[in-house]
Amino acid sequence: MTRIRPFQDGDAEAMATLYVRAVREIGARDYSPAQVEAWAGGASRSGLFRQKMADGRRCWVALGENGQVTAFVDLEADGHIDFLYAAPEVAGRGVAGALMDVLEAAATQSGLERLYVEASEPARRFFTRRGFDVLYRRDVEVEGVPIHNYAMERRL
Repeated sequence: MTRIRPFQDGDAEAMATLYVRAVREIGARDYSPAQVEAWAGGASRSGLFRQKMADGRRCWVALGENGQVTAFVDLEADGHIDFLYAAPEVAGRGVAGALMDVLEAAATQSGLERLYVEASEPARRFFTRRGFDVLYRRDVEVEGVPIHNYAMERRL
């Protein structure tokens, strides 16, 4: 059974590791090796996660049986979802869905009228199943490498 709790500062390192694993293993199904490496980034992201999670957004982590972080999601005050990542071994097992249930309940309770996200190919499929609509494809560059994602939204 998955336990979900709010982000704690000590989660940042585990989130950074999970992020890179998810990008390299799940992202590799839809993106080229160069795109995956640009997306994953070369530097540790633990400082970035610590900084972002201290900016007023809300974040929840899912914990596995041994208390390890298996997935995480965040919600900015305006309804933007910046991060939703799951460890490859739990992908497709309902963990991200459980996190989204918590996020959507919090968004509704806060009076938000919409959620929006820039979703990768695998995330686009997940968010579509959650009732999000694709607004348009975004073609961007990361570390000089062309990559795409999708602007998506869901009205609450």
